[in-house]
Amino acid sequence: MAKRLSKDDRREQLLSTAEEIVRTEGTDALTLITLAEKAGVTKALTYDHFSSREGLLVQLYRRYDEQVIVATQATMVSGKRTLECAAYAVADSYMACVSLCGPQYESVVSALLAYPDHQDIRFRIRDFFVEAYLEVFGSFLSGSEVKNRLNVIAIYGAIEEVARTLMAEGFGAHEAVEVLSAIIISILKGIK
Repeated sequence: MAKRLSKDDRREQLLSTAEEIVRTEGTDALTLITLAEKAGVTKALTYDHFSSREGLLVQLYRRYDEQVIVATQATMVSGKRTLECAAYAVADSYMACVSLCGPQYESVVSALLAYPDHQDIRFRIRDFFVEAYLEVFGSFLSGSEVKNRLNVIAIYGAIEEVARTLMAEGFGAHEAVEVLSAIIISILKGIK
């Protein structure tokens, strides 16, 4: 049996183990029972944390999304408050996450699409990032609320497509960040 951890530390350990299962065996292998076995805990403990496989998958995708935003915010705190720095922070953080865990993330999201309550997951993900990016770019937005939102949706769409291309075709993350930074700057400088 695994050593006694705080509830938050145990949840983190279980999510890390779940990520490893997805990375090495795929989402089909991810169940609360296999998670318990790999983590060295009881099945009851995994059910206490996630209640179902669906709940576990939701926590995994949210964890990935939050990691991107935390990385963006950390870069913003350590850098200058310029549009160029903000654009770079957003593009670099997203591409770094895609390079590190893109295929696993896509597998988790695809697995969630099998559940009726998650048919709109791609819109929920988009809305999460749009809200976060509206905050990141807030001081650089000068258009109406609707225009600002639509422009940030366009930015998110560009980021997503470049990320998919990066995973599928193996372009370098550095080139992707350069292109995305330029796109973001161009879109945001054009807001009136």
